Amino acid sequence: ASHGAPTRAGAANMAPDRAATRTPLVALLTVGYVCIRLRARAVGSDGLVFASPDAPSRSAAAATQSPLRSGLVLGASAVAPPPRATAAGRTRRAAGTEGLYPEVFPAVIAAPSGLEMFGEGLAGVAALYVIMSLNEYIYHRYFQHLGINKLDIARVLRKSSNLDTYKGDGHVEHHRETLDDMTLDVRRQPDLDADPWRGTAFPWWAYGAMTVSVMGPSIPVLSALGWSAAAIAVGVPSAVLVHTLAWNALHPNMHGLPDVPLTHGPPSGPMAGLRGSWYFEWLRKNHEGHHRTEGAHGNYNVCLPLMDQLAGTYVGEVPAALLEVQEVVR
Repeated sequence: ASHGAPTRAGAANMAPDRAATRTPLVALLTVGYVCIRLRARAVGSDGLVFASPDAPSRSAAAATQSPLRSGLVLGASAVAPPPRATAAGRTRRAAGTEGLYPEVFPAVIAAPSGLEMFGEGLAGVAALYVIMSLNEYIYHRYFQHLGINKLDIARVLRKSSNLDTYKGDGHVEHHRETLDDMTLDVRRQPDLDADPWRGTAFPWWAYGAMTVSVMGPSIPVLSALGWSAAAIAVGVPSAVLVHTLAWNALHPNMHGLPDVPLTHGPPSGPMAGLRGSWYFEWLRKNHEGHHRTEGAHGNYNVCLPLMDQLAGTYVGEVPAALLEVQEVVR
């Protein structure tokens, strides 16, 4: 059996699975539509907003917290036009008052309902998944597979700054020693001998680096969707931890390597029970396709499928070359 990414007829030209490509798009559009409709309950197309029943008490409490705010509230209250009452207990925004402190116009402060909070949470989880899938895709394709060295901007920077090409983190060597049945011929890459997991596991430092890279785009996106700073600070590291737990339960094991202990990185144990489930089996076959397709160009998502389908690099399941030979013999 050939190692790494063996050539096989039709593998390079394999068309993406149309159903697999449409499914995540439909799901994202559905979630987006639901979230827009939920937020429309707070602000209607006619500019109406729901009034908060306890807004006056909150306004008074806020006004006593700061002398500066108290003066602004009292002064603005004396000159500001009162909001006009409308049907269903709602009030219309007074013209020219949108930029003032909300304490001045407590009637236009909307108290989110439980359904709205659920919608914001659901939208945030969906957005976080998209961000993490994109992060996994970019890191795997452009850094682990050295695709960054082929980008024009990277070539310009290397030439202008006299930099060497990016060498990677041992992932290319991992492909060189991986056989078609996913076992490893460790004699081919002695450089990986110092790592018991031979570059297949997430250590703690990599978990920290991924958390930082996901946190950057997550802050503005989740804030726009209504998440608080505390929710973002807890939600993003937790989501990345779930991702790395799944990775360490799946990836080393499928290459015949031992489980990852807590001392090295997110441990394999918490999700080891999912091995053999339909989801982990799909992830395993998806990753086997990554190793077997021509040039390992495809199926870059390992645990968070989505970006391959959107980028057109999803190649589906690719059978082992040995199995193809057996079929021909029959």
